[in-house]
Amino acid sequence: MTALEKTSPDGSFMTSFTVPAAAWFGISACVAVSCGPTQAQEKPADAIELAPHRAVYELVLERTGAGSNISDIRGELVYDFTGSACQGYTLNTRLVTEIYDREGKQSTTDTRSESVEDGEGRRFRFNTSQYMNKSTKPADATSGLAVRSPQGARDAVTVTLYKPKKGSFTLPGNVYFPTQHSIAILKAAKAGETRLQADFFDGSDKGTKIYETTTVIGAPLQLAANSQLPAVKNAENLDSIQSWPVVVSYYEPNAKKDGLPTYEVSFRIYANGVSRKLTLDYGAFALSGELSAIEFLPSTPCR
Repeated sequence: MTALEKTSPDGSFMTSFTVPAAAWFGISACVAVSCGPTQAQEKPADAIELAPHRAVYELVLERTGAGSNISDIRGELVYDFTGSACQGYTLNTRLVTEIYDREGKQSTTDTRSESVEDGEGRRFRFNTSQYMNKSTKPADATSGLAVRSPQGARDAVTVTLYKPKKGSFTLPGNVYFPTQHSIAILKAAKAGETRLQADFFDGSDKGTKIYETTTVIGAPLQLAANSQLPAVKNAENLDSIQSWPVVVSYYEPNAKKDGLPTYEVSFRIYANGVSRKLTLDYGAFALSGELSAIEFLPSTPCR
């Protein structure tokens, strides 16, 4: 999730990072104090329909901070989302980045992720592998299964890890999985909410970390706003869909409260779950991303 600056075995500088899953799909928290992560009791009138789609985003370096050894980053994210509330959701992503340091040395990072989440937010399976410099052997791999179940008077989430090493641990039951976050932010936006908080888990950082998030949702944008963005085939389907500007700040739990997030994500989220105008701020550097291709996939409505 966060940016990691380190030195490779040969002494050269390289940067390894992953883009948070929620950044490309909508991130948020509980809409009201009485609601919880589970969506089983959702009324049909309140249901959020997420559009199955395959999108490509081009990433470029927007800025670097003082002391950063990064001179340039170029990348591409392929994002493939399918499913529905009754079928469950599957998200496959591949993020390839070329990173250059101040001495001109290049490193390539190829991160491939797959996650499957049931429609009620009870089960979440995750699998991520990261390849460095075109190697066919992954430098890092994480996989596991998170299951939400009643424990006493409250729910709890039990995480079983298979990689990088086997183990299990328990998270609070109010933690949100990625698609739950997506749905919650859209509910909040439609309800006119402007500031939300939640804990978030997507299996990143060796599958053991949760983040505290603060989300700010701006006023709904005019429908004509999409036509002002770069023209992309099939993106005209978004012209009649409501959208909102969103900024999400991620904090390490129990970290020193200096007021600064570990990283921050901003984007435009459409009512069908598609995102555009992305910015990922890791402190030492920031990336901007824009949609370069999109294909809307067939969907099967719930009955």
